[in-house]
Amino acid sequence: MKIGLIGIGDIAKKAYLPALTQTKDVELHLCSRNQTALEEASSAFSVNEIFTDREKWMKSGIEAAFVSTATEAHEEIIDDLLDHGIHVYIDKPITFYGIASKRLLAKAKDKNLILMVGFNRRYAPPYQALKEVPDPNMIIMQKNRDHQAADYRTFIVEDFIHVIDTLLYLFPYDIQNIQIRGMQKNGLVHQVVLELEAAEGTAIGIMNRNAGTTEEKVELMSESETRVVHNINDVATHQNKQIIKHSANDWEPMLQKRGFFGVIDAFINAVHQGGASYTGYERDAQRHDIAEQMVQKLMKEQ
Repeated sequence: MKIGLIGIGDIAKKAYLPALTQTKDVELHLCSRNQTALEEASSAFSVNEIFTDREKWMKSGIEAAFVSTATEAHEEIIDDLLDHGIHVYIDKPITFYGIASKRLLAKAKDKNLILMVGFNRRYAPPYQALKEVPDPNMIIMQKNRDHQAADYRTFIVEDFIHVIDTLLYLFPYDIQNIQIRGMQKNGLVHQVVLELEAAEGTAIGIMNRNAGTTEEKVELMSESETRVVHNINDVATHQNKQIIKHSANDWEPMLQKRGFFGVIDAFINAVHQGGASYTGYERDAQRHDIAEQMVQKLMKEQ
């Protein structure tokens, strides 16, 4: 299968290029306006098909494309790819704006093309271990950073959307109510709290960008146990006043631990099956819709 990758930034070099060049039966076609970055990536990852012209890249026979460009460029690139009949994997978010993101999802669905958002955490083995716990009644997820207050859309749509997706992945209930709180100063968001309320329990997402550290932690609680994942790595079960640490595979590649191999395989498998059988449109629309609700709420409170 001929697969394209457009954009050769940090995430592409750390995740998508290493993962895709290790994927069997894939011929990778790279595209970037940066000739130097293109040639360096071609040399480092042994990719022969390289393009600086996006139109030629799209007409090179690719069936699907990974988009790893700046978010501001996403909408135009996705529109072009869909118009050329090419399935799209987009590094989150689809766009900065909920209306535009849902328009593109609807367009892809109408064309029987896949538009899949790269939420890698749901494919990370530590978070899949959390998913094994039946009937959770409360989830608390924290994704914190140090001295990185940001504007509304950068904070929520580019970063906190990972928290939204992880909560919805782990919390398998109909959401009846959403509570949003935040602290902001001089137009920058410093922290937010999201509560998703269902009849069966509550899922809480927290991000503090003045936390003095970079840390990610998820606690999933049920009647039988509380299971905790720290920094998408360490898994522990808390039960009857005991803490049982789950064994870890020290040889497991980092891209596997963080879910990149899993999410890439899921997209390629979906392409093999065809767009008509793809069911992820509404799921990804829900994530962007909640993110947009959060942005609008915070902007009203400034």
